[in-house]
Amino acid sequence: MCYNSIYSQLFNFIPRYSFEKIVKKSGEDRYCKHFTAWKQFLTLLFAQISGKDSLREIENALLARCKQFYHSSMEAVAKSTLEETMNRLDPEIFEKKTEWLLQFYFAVIYYKYNML
Repeated sequence: MCYNSIYSQLFNFIPRYSFEKIVKKSGEDRYCKHFTAWKQFLTLLFAQISGKDSLREIENALLARCKQFYHSSMEAVAKSTLEETMNRLDPEIFEKKTEWLLQFYFAVIYYKYNML
């Protein structure tokens, strides 16, 4: 039986193309080979929703559920990779992404309720 996990359904609400445009403008993936900004964003979103506090908890949870996240381009990632990526990136990039997501969903909600 094939089914979509709740996380996969949630990740489908985030428009990847627009996200990638923000990343390209900031040059965040400039020196990235494997663990892209999109994968990092999905990993951090998963950690936030599932209540994981440490890098080890995130790593273990992703290892346990890696087959469920196959189709959402998420994969198990080592703790050292997460640590290196978190230390390398500027926190302002996450602020811009969050502001963009809020503006996007406020616009969707506004459009939806004004059309009724």
